[in-house]
Amino acid sequence: MNLGHFRHGLWVLTWLSFIYSGSSFAQSTPSEFAEMSLSDLFALSINEAENSTQKHSKWSVALQRSSVEFKGYLDGDDRVSDNEVLWGGPTSGQPRTDKNFPVVPDKIIQTAYLLSVGYAFNDKWRAYVTVPYLEQTTDHISIVPNYNTFKIKTSGVGDTLLSASYRLSDSVLSSWWLTVGLSIPTGSIDEEGDTPRAPGNQQLPYTMQLGSGTYDIPIEINYQAKGAHEFNIALAATIRSGTNSRDYRLGNNYSLNGRYKFKLSKTLKPYIGIGAQYSDSIHGADTSLLVPGVYPYPAPITNPDLYGGTKIDAEAGIIWHISGRYQLAAEIGKPLYQNLNGPQTKEDWRSSILLSRPF
Repeated sequence: MNLGHFRHGLWVLTWLSFIYSGSSFAQSTPSEFAEMSLSDLFALSINEAENSTQKHSKWSVALQRSSVEFKGYLDGDDRVSDNEVLWGGPTSGQPRTDKNFPVVPDKIIQTAYLLSVGYAFNDKWRAYVTVPYLEQTTDHISIVPNYNTFKIKTSGVGDTLLSASYRLSDSVLSSWWLTVGLSIPTGSIDEEGDTPRAPGNQQLPYTMQLGSGTYDIPIEINYQAKGAHEFNIALAATIRSGTNSRDYRLGNNYSLNGRYKFKLSKTLKPYIGIGAQYSDSIHGADTSLLVPGVYPYPAPITNPDLYGGTKIDAEAGIIWHISGRYQLAAEIGKPLYQNLNGPQTKEDWRSSILLSRPF
């Protein structure tokens, strides 16, 4: 083992951990989930290209499918049962508060399909265009007649991302990359569905919308260790601008993630990772989601304050170099700790599969 290499990587990890110690992420909208999946895609793509012995290409392409399931509730880091979050109604003897609701999501599943095409102008500059296709299914329970249990689905194209990566430094042992992008609000924030609020279709809550509705700026700095010990550390943020046509904006997101790869063979590389993310709550509000009365939020997902929080998770995966420059990667992740602005649905698990041809 190269001691200088190890010390340098340890210093980087310590420095980044100091900046974002304790940061993590919470229940996401489909748009936010796509952003997180994209960060993972770039980390794997850059790392594999850096360590490849093949002749580099001007073009790269990647197709990724990621899924996440939210089930159960947390208020802070305390578990809360569905029955505690679901208000029993005026005849139940249970008082209505700002912590219980007549409609409650029981399970949320988000799926993101990401198509990313990249072009390398030279050894230092790369540009990417990424388009996500998003799907979400939410199961609900309710005290409203004819809506005891119901399901709402949305799907469609999400926000398009244009980004550029610049190699800040490069050596035999490591390299640094800076990625800056512009997220264009091509995803819908006007999705409608049949909810208990009123007969027919109405505006759906934030978790069911396909875009942010704002021009957002993702930034990521990525450290790549090469040689006998392969690992990468990525520090990322997504900064929102202004408010959208529905008078709100999603919270800013920040993350710190690291992966260490094991060289099982020339074609197989298992890896393990740990990540910490933080998300702000939603700023502003879509007033069409409110109902008259002292308690205007009919479900926790209609309250913009009940978004955001912290999360630390672990992940494990494997990369398979199929032939030539093509690779297949599969990953599964599980939260280790969550502290949410709640009551809020907690993440249960996530998975991802990636087919790519790096530079």
